[in-house]
Amino acid sequence: MMINIREKLQKYGTESLTTQELIAVILGNGTKNCDVTRLSAQVLISSHNLKRLNLDILLEQKGVGHAQACKLLAAVELGARKIERDELSDKRLTMEELGEHLIKKIGNSPQEKLIAIYLDNGYHVIKEKTIFIGTVDTATVHPRDVMRHALRMSAPQVVICHNHPGGSLAFSDNDKKFSLRLEQCCQLMGINLVDHIIVTSKDFLSYRAEELI
Repeated sequence: MMINIREKLQKYGTESLTTQELIAVILGNGTKNCDVTRLSAQVLISSHNLKRLNLDILLEQKGVGHAQACKLLAAVELGARKIERDELSDKRLTMEELGEHLIKKIGNSPQEKLIAIYLDNGYHVIKEKTIFIGTVDTATVHPRDVMRHALRMSAPQVVICHNHPGGSLAFSDNDKKFSLRLEQCCQLMGINLVDHIIVTSKDFLSYRAEELI
């Protein structure tokens, strides 16, 4: 079975493999009583589809040694870092494209992250920047942190986004207060706050679509 997976990878590329098959490739081999495909399935189930993957969970699986566990954790971290560094194209941006990009980028982050996407008047991306990591509210992050970069870039428009690690798309009171304060600052500086987007691991919600800004 392992040979078949490797042949599939060589012929069709890594994109053709399921998550379970990718795990099997990294683990390399199983045990006498549990082949690598069954072992990779157990890892996937026990880690809730990699969402809770850590060293303790891996080492609980009979047949997974320290070396294999470290390889798998390193591979997952590399994937996460690649997503973090993925950038939007410089074509005209739609909110749908932006939402899908942000789901991949920060939807699975265990911490709240506030990202600003600075746009020109044609809705082309000038720069995407992580502004803050932590709880997003008026006590911890200030609109000036968003505005400072906009002024440096001479960006006439900005979209802000942050994720909800708990999985809820509901707007909190802190979210609303921060959005209102940021919109007021943008108006004073002649910058258009295009939208504030909330992101989870599966979906996104636009303040503008909900007519909250």
